[in-house]
Amino acid sequence: MSSEKIHGAQPHLPPMPGNLTSDNEHENEPRKRVNGGLNAWLNVLAGFCVFVNSWGLLTTYGAFQEYYQTELLPNESPSTISWVGSIQATLIPMVGLATGPLVDVGYLRPLIISGSFLTVFGMMMTSLATSYYQVLLAQGFCVGMGGGISYIPALVVISTSFTTKRPIAIGCASIGSSVGAVIFPVMFRQLQPKVGFPWAVRSIGFISLFLAIVSCLILCRQPGQKARARSLIDWKAFREPSFMMFSLSLTCVMLAYYVPIFYVASYARTVVHTTTDFSFYMVAIVNGTSVIGRVVPYLLVAYIKPIGILIFAVTASAIAMFTWIAATDMAGFIVWACYWGALSGVLVTAPTSIVAHPVFCPDSSFLGTRLGMMWGISSFGALAGTPIAGALVNLDTAEFLRAQVFAGCMMVGAVLLQVWPTFRVVRYDLKNPRKK
Repeated sequence: MSSEKIHGAQPHLPPMPGNLTSDNEHENEPRKRVNGGLNAWLNVLAGFCVFVNSWGLLTTYGAFQEYYQTELLPNESPSTISWVGSIQATLIPMVGLATGPLVDVGYLRPLIISGSFLTVFGMMMTSLATSYYQVLLAQGFCVGMGGGISYIPALVVISTSFTTKRPIAIGCASIGSSVGAVIFPVMFRQLQPKVGFPWAVRSIGFISLFLAIVSCLILCRQPGQKARARSLIDWKAFREPSFMMFSLSLTCVMLAYYVPIFYVASYARTVVHTTTDFSFYMVAIVNGTSVIGRVVPYLLVAYIKPIGILIFAVTASAIAMFTWIAATDMAGFIVWACYWGALSGVLVTAPTSIVAHPVFCPDSSFLGTRLGMMWGISSFGALAGTPIAGALVNLDTAEFLRAQVFAGCMMVGAVLLQVWPTFRVVRYDLKNPRKK
């Protein structure tokens, strides 16, 4: 899921619902770091570490899902196991709804420290887990809450450290999610047969600890500045068809988004008949190519409307879900994985900048509130998508067709829901051309 309240695309990421202060308020503040500076770029480094520890760990879950199904929890259904990743994916944006206002009233240090602690503690407890409920509590709830608590404050700090280079800064930080999602699955697969599951997970936990220390040292150097907080809910938004249709379209996207990410390793092993080692590497391939989707929107946004980029990516993703059905040989599946990986990066980066448009947020002082509402609504899709797909998958017979069709239909629904909002944005821009 990236996430900022500026005219750039979302990292990974997810959104920045917590920055609930007015854009105009920030514009009226003295701009001491218009284009950054050493301290500002150190904040980007800290944000990079936070993204590795939040969305990087989350998108690694496909490797854990495969291991749990085959080794640790063979008696649990894929649907049951996928609830761990779904809860983690839901808590990161949902907890961010609460941490945003706390950042606004000056609780930056406690949030960064507590979020970092919960992330590391959750991974260490996961290394001790031997049953399903232990994995659910440690990796699902604890790591998810840790990521949700820490990533919003990191984005707030980055956003207030830049003006003209803000999109690039948040884009650089968001790459951390792809880096973590590439390194951790490979690391887990290489270490687990040699040192066992507990120490493989602890090794990841120690890396998370190092990154958490770096982020805390940088972001806790100065206390958070107090500012007037906004309401978490703008009730007028529920009466605006464009905003609601766009938010519901993202719910459909999230219902489908994690299906291939969580099940790509299982599909490679059971349908494509790759080795178990290579099936784990497919998770890294998908996550590695997502860097393209996280960077390209920042480069194209000056030439193409962000909502145009998004609706194109969602349409291409709908095609990807249905063409996944035909990817049954090694070469074809690798090509498909790279194609889907690039698109997945766009889906979680583009929406944040779109909400800043007057069609979706007529009053810029409520931008943070609208971002929080949008991602809060869509997070229910992240919660329900993979368990539903897991109920449709049959690993014994290598049957993924129903889950693939489900994901494809959700993406088609997202495209249809985005048609009217896209039309509204284009019509508004034609009537109100931006001054050069």
